[in-house]
Amino acid sequence: MKEVLIKTFALLNVVRVYNLMVLALAQYLAALFVFAPNQSHREIILDPIFNAIVFASTLSAAAGYIINNFYDLEKDAIKRPLLAYLNRKVSQGFKLRLYIFLNSLALLLAFYVSWRVLLFFVGYQFLVWIYSHRINKIVFLKNLFSVILRVFPFFALLLYFENYHLNVFVHAGFLTVLLMITDLLKDLSSQKADAIYGYNTLPIVYGEKRTKTILQLLSLSAICLAIFLVVSYSLGSMQYFFYACIFILLGFIFRIGRINSIRYYQAMHLFFKAIIVTGVISIIFI
Repeated sequence: MKEVLIKTFALLNVVRVYNLMVLALAQYLAALFVFAPNQSHREIILDPIFNAIVFASTLSAAAGYIINNFYDLEKDAIKRPLLAYLNRKVSQGFKLRLYIFLNSLALLLAFYVSWRVLLFFVGYQFLVWIYSHRINKIVFLKNLFSVILRVFPFFALLLYFENYHLNVFVHAGFLTVLLMITDLLKDLSSQKADAIYGYNTLPIVYGEKRTKTILQLLSLSAICLAIFLVVSYSLGSMQYFFYACIFILLGFIFRIGRINSIRYYQAMHLFFKAIIVTGVISIIFI
């Protein structure tokens, strides 16, 4: 029984169940309050087509985490030894079979929606595999790809709801910049493992100083997008989230240049992840 529980926990860690829950929640809230704010909430939640898209996105993302874990197992042994030990409780063969099963199930759901959505998810799954197999070691391109792949499922909602208003793209841009900041902070915190296994990240290739400059520029971009959203659109109580982000990012711009601590990078990486989750939840206040 104990072994079964350990393997179950390990499998949940491999598929990043927490990230999957956030993704699903973000898609539901984005549909209700951003993509289709004038539609009945009950109608959206009970819409089988919409639910099929969300489930296809979640299953494809879970498969993506599995294949990424498959290729990164040795590096994770240095970065996260305890979790890497747990992950080894799930065999590589089982991971591959589950990866194929989840992707296939996602494509069946996509086919149920439409052939366009099916092609969308075929492309998405292919990009995830290319990222894990090839691009994960290419400087900067890996960060760009990683962020795009995390935002990609929301474009499926864009196709379905056909909401092409500017505010949707500005929200997406703000999220993309925050994700890029989070990804670069992760690179700063994992330089040792990345160097050992030949991952050409920005801090390794161009140094910490230039990486921090890029982080400052990204933070400034996020501030500009936040100000634009607050000034241009009626955001309800969510405006306070953007006000808080502006002050946090200003502080981060001045602080990041003075710190060279791995623990600080790790803490800020977790902090920005928390900001993103808070932003997802605050969508209900629009």
